Amino acid sequence: MSLPDIIKLIPRNAAALRRAQTADSAITPVAGNPVSTRLESGVGNCYPGLEADLRNLERRFFPFLEVDIDDTEIRIVAVNSSGIDAATTTPGTANTPMSAAAAKKYRNLARDISQNRPCTITGINGNFGPFGNQDLSIATLSPPGNTDISTSPPDAWTAIRLLPENTPLTLTIQTSTGSISLQGKRSPYLSSTGSLAAMFEPGELTQSLCSPWTHDFRDCGCFYWASNHPDIAQPPTPDASEPGVPWLAAVPWERLDRRIGNTPPAPADINEPVELGHYAINHQWQTLNFVLEGRETIRPYKPGKFTALPLASREELQLYLRYAAGLELAAIQEYLSAAYSLLSPATLAAGDLRNNVTVSFAELMRIAYGEMRHLRVVNNVLLSLNGPAYTPALQVAKTIPDAAGNQRPVRARILDPQSLQDFLALEQANRGADDLYARIYATLRQPGFGSDADCQGIRYIMAEGQDHFETFENMQVWLQGFQPSQYLHQPLVQAPASNSTYKALQKAYRNLLEKLYAGYQAGMPQGAVDINSARGDMVAANGFGSAARAVIHAGFLLSFDTISDARFTPVAPPPGL
Repeated sequence: MSLPDIIKLIPRNAAALRRAQTADSAITPVAGNPVSTRLESGVGNCYPGLEADLRNLERRFFPFLEVDIDDTEIRIVAVNSSGIDAATTTPGTANTPMSAAAAKKYRNLARDISQNRPCTITGINGNFGPFGNQDLSIATLSPPGNTDISTSPPDAWTAIRLLPENTPLTLTIQTSTGSISLQGKRSPYLSSTGSLAAMFEPGELTQSLCSPWTHDFRDCGCFYWASNHPDIAQPPTPDASEPGVPWLAAVPWERLDRRIGNTPPAPADINEPVELGHYAINHQWQTLNFVLEGRETIRPYKPGKFTALPLASREELQLYLRYAAGLELAAIQEYLSAAYSLLSPATLAAGDLRNNVTVSFAELMRIAYGEMRHLRVVNNVLLSLNGPAYTPALQVAKTIPDAAGNQRPVRARILDPQSLQDFLALEQANRGADDLYARIYATLRQPGFGSDADCQGIRYIMAEGQDHFETFENMQVWLQGFQPSQYLHQPLVQAPASNSTYKALQKAYRNLLEKLYAGYQAGMPQGAVDINSARGDMVAANGFGSAARAVIHAGFLLSFDTISDARFTPVAPPPGL
C-alpha cells in the first residue's frame, strides 16, 4: 500500500482551526501524527507530565509578568516591557491606557531583574475559588504532604490555579528597595479564537520536561506513555514501493539496530526490546526517524492539498448526505457480518490465535459502533439543513465504493483477506467514503450552506476513518500467520428466508432501525434514550448479539434482508459518484 498523495489529517479542534483565519487557511491539511494528537488527549498531568507541563500555564497568570513558582515562593523572572509600552499608549483590557505610575512600577521591576536583583511576589489578594476571597501570604503556605488545607491552598501553584480568569487581583511584591503593589486581572488561558493565548511562547508548555525527553520516552514505554504517541511505529521501507503486510507490524522506535534492510525489523512484543541505551540516545538522537501517519519516514515528505470540489447545489448536497448515511449503514452490516464470522475465542487453544481473534472481534465491534456515531452525525447535518422538513436518513446504500473507484454490491462477509482489503479500500485516505465526505465538507464550507458545527461533524467522520483504516491494517498483521479455516466459521451459506434463526435476526435488526428512526425524529434530548438503546443493542451479547450468533451457529452467513418500508429501502449513489 502506497501513501496517498493527498493527506486527510484535517485539524478539527478550535485551537488548530483558529477561527479568525481565512477559510482557505483553516482547512489546510496537517502532515504528521493522527488528529487525536491534542493536548487534552495526552498524558499532560502536572508533575510534570510526559507531553506538557501544565504548571507552565500559570507562569503568566498576571498581565505582563512571567514568574517561576515553587511551593512557598513566586519569583518574577521577566517583564513584558514592549507590552507595557503598548499599554501606555493604547487601550488595555479596561479600555483605558495604563497609568504612568503603574507603568513605572513595571519598568522598575524590569530594571531590577536585568540587574539580577530579586523580585518576589509575597502576597496575593483575590478570589481563590473554594477558599474564597482572602489576602494570601505565599511564604506561609503548607508544604506538600500537609493535609491541613482547610483554610488556604497547599502551595503557590495550586493557589494561582484556583484564581478564576479575568477576576481582579492585587499583588504584593518585595524588591531590593522595598515593597510595591500591582493591580490587574487574572490572565485567561485562551484567546477569543479559542486558541492558546498569544502571551505563551512556542515550546513553553514543554520547556520543563525531561532533557533529553527521549530518556523518558524509552523508559515509560507504551504502557504508560500516551496512546497517541506510542513508542512503537511501522518501520521505514527500504524503497518507495508498496510495503507488504510484514511492513505493517509496529517495531520499537528507539531500537538499537538502526539498519534498513529488505526485511523489516523484529516486531515489538511484550518482551524487553533491544533499545538504545541512555548514553547512546544522547549521541545518536539524530538517527531516530520522524513518524508520519504511524510510519517512520526516511524520505522527503511532501504534504498534499485539500482539492475536493464543492457540489453544485443544495439538492445535490442532500443526495450526497443521504447516500453517506446509507454508506454508514452498509459498512455496519458488512463489519458485523465479518465480526460474527470469527470463531469464539473460547473454542481456540490459548495462545496467539485466541488473542488475535479476541482483539479482532472487539475492534470490529468498536468500528461498527463508530459508524453508528457517523450515521448520527450525518443525520444531524441533515436536520441542520432541513429544519422541520427533516426526515431521518436510514436507507442502506445499494452499493459501496471499491479500491478502483467503482461501485460494488453490499454483501455478507467473512473476515478473510479479501474482505480486509475491501474494508481498507473503503476507509483509506482520499478513497472510498473519503471522496464522498470530502465533497460534502467542501460544500458545507461554502457561504450559506453549512454551520461550523456541520463542518466539524464531517471533519470528525473523515478523521476517524483514518483510525479505522489503521485498525484494519493491524488486523492484517494479527491474522497473517494463520489460515482462515483456523479462525473462521466454515462453511457459511446464505440462510433460507424461512429459517427461524434468520427471521429472528431480521426482526432484531428491524427493531434497531426503528429505535434509531424514532430517536432521530424526536431530536435531542428527547430521542437520546432510543438512540443509545439502538447502539447498545448492536454490541450487546444478548438481543441482536444472541440472534447473530444463532444464525452463525446454524451455519448461515450474517446477512440482512432488503426492507420494503420506504424509510429503510436501499438508496443508490448520487449520479457521477
